[in-house]
Amino acid sequence: MSDIQIVTPAGLGPALFPYSQATVANGFVFLAGQVALDDDNQVVHHGDAYQQTLVVLDRMARILAEVGGTLDDIATATVFVTGLDQLPAFNRAWAERFGEHRPARAAVVAGLLLGGLVVEVQATAIARG
Repeated sequence: MSDIQIVTPAGLGPALFPYSQATVANGFVFLAGQVALDDDNQVVHHGDAYQQTLVVLDRMARILAEVGGTLDDIATATVFVTGLDQLPAFNRAWAERFGEHRPARAAVVAGLLLGGLVVEVQATAIARG
């Protein structure tokens, strides 16, 4: 029996590929890379880093809520953007949602798997639930 709990929040739609939205192990929540999809797995806000970041953080908050957590439990994140020009809008949305909480963070310029996406965030949080 595995000591890894799979987290699959209702309402996010099934994962598009063979992965879990999050796993919980050894006191941590490991969130899969989240992108701006609606509950029917359709890309939203094509090319808009600010709006996509808000959607991504909302998805992350929904996942964390499944295990009794919030965005304030995020300890570290890796951010993927399609270009450096996306970072100002991304940072504005990030700062609005996180307030004074500042998880450790890395940013990477990368191609994303679905057309229209410009932001993806993967994170590790403390498991509270």
